[in-house]
Amino acid sequence: MDRPVVSVVIPTYNRKRKLARLIRSILESNYPRDRLEIIVVDDASTDGTHEYIKRLFPRVKVIRNNEEKLLAESRNIGIRASKGEYIFLIDDDNVVDKNTIRELVEFMEKHPEVGVTGPIMYFLKDPTRIGCAGIKRNYWTTITKYVGHNTRDIGQYREPYESEDFPNAFMVRRKIFEKVGLFNSKIFPIHYDEADFCQRVRKAGYKVMVVPTAKVWHDVPLPKENRAGFFRLRNPLRAYYTIRNRILFHALWSKSALQRSVALLASLAVTAYYMILSLKEISARRCEVLKAIIKGVIDGFRLMKKMMSR
Repeated sequence: MDRPVVSVVIPTYNRKRKLARLIRSILESNYPRDRLEIIVVDDASTDGTHEYIKRLFPRVKVIRNNEEKLLAESRNIGIRASKGEYIFLIDDDNVVDKNTIRELVEFMEKHPEVGVTGPIMYFLKDPTRIGCAGIKRNYWTTITKYVGHNTRDIGQYREPYESEDFPNAFMVRRKIFEKVGLFNSKIFPIHYDEADFCQRVRKAGYKVMVVPTAKVWHDVPLPKENRAGFFRLRNPLRAYYTIRNRILFHALWSKSALQRSVALLASLAVTAYYMILSLKEISARRCEVLKAIIKGVIDGFRLMKKMMSR
């Protein structure tokens, strides 16, 4: 029996060698290659990504954005161009286990009530150390927790279980996009785009689940190496959207006016904590990051007020 077609959508920006490594790991999957479609969305890279990937992988479809559209819209562009029954969205700095795509597809084929599945993410630099085994989010404190973060895999995750969302690798049924729409790239161009999407998936009556037999390895610094970097505080653009979108997400998805008020106060406390971390950073861009954080707070509350008045 033919397996369903899986479209692998990979947004990328100026990381052509990491991207090539990811594509090689996908091509080494034990999922039938003729049932895999790989789509790279090059978000206006300046390092020759488009030409590099076309030369190495002629059968990979590469779409180049003429200007930066950021993560959510790049994902949407890839989804619109895809034909698979399942869409596997993955960031370019990952490596995929050979069983991952097959494990996710087989689980979803058996469980029609599940709309989104994701693997356990490990650190590439320390392959048995867990980076993220799912997401838990407190809607009062706004704190997002990576399940199992920085712990060893000793077989503690055996059976599939629910997650709030996934940060960088997950599979979605095509019909889910038809029911709930694509990623909200206008409000959440980066950061919280997956969270908002998975909220809409659950609202439509589907589950979001971790499949522990599926694995990816994420090429990011280990926590002890890069505390501020883990909180995205070394890049002004990321710092801005991290702060702004925390406010907007909880304004949209809080369950009551009381919860929303508490969450917004908590967002200010988290912002203060981030500013302290930024001040401790020895970085030439420290002042830029601090300005971006402040602007994120101001714009977050301004846009929240605008959304609430509609």
